[in-house]
Amino acid sequence: MLLGVFSDVHDNLDKLRKLLDLYQQRGISTLIFCGDFCSPVPARIMGASGLEIHCVFGNGDGDRFTMLQLAHEGFSNLQLHGEYAELEFAGAKIAVTHYPFYGKALARTGDYQAVFCGHTHQLHEERIGECLWLNPGDVLGLQGRSTCAIYDTETNQAEILEL
Repeated sequence: MLLGVFSDVHDNLDKLRKLLDLYQQRGISTLIFCGDFCSPVPARIMGASGLEIHCVFGNGDGDRFTMLQLAHEGFSNLQLHGEYAELEFAGAKIAVTHYPFYGKALARTGDYQAVFCGHTHQLHEERIGECLWLNPGDVLGLQGRSTCAIYDTETNQAEILEL
């Protein structure tokens, strides 16, 4: 199964729309977001996409109340898991957090096939035992390059995409 993985939108709506279109063009309908919407506007756009999107909160997410309302009242495809998510897709156990410190610790447990995080705005891919620990970079493009990933649960590999 192919999953879209992205992080740190920080209200860059143009890049977010481009990312959602890219995933749809590639036939990927399930996404994992590693936090930092910033305002509820990106959550509204994600929800309107119709894609199944599993999200954790980041340190830059201000109005969590409105984001939770959107998920519960308007967009059932938007799954807000809080600070941490433990997910399973096609038999692959995956952990998601915003913070690399916790992501690396989760990867070290050996309990997950993959662990995804964000926060640093820097692309990072590392193997810890059999676990893929991945920070897909950021949608914002804080350091000039906007990146996201496609994760393959069968091969336990990530393809990095530039927006």
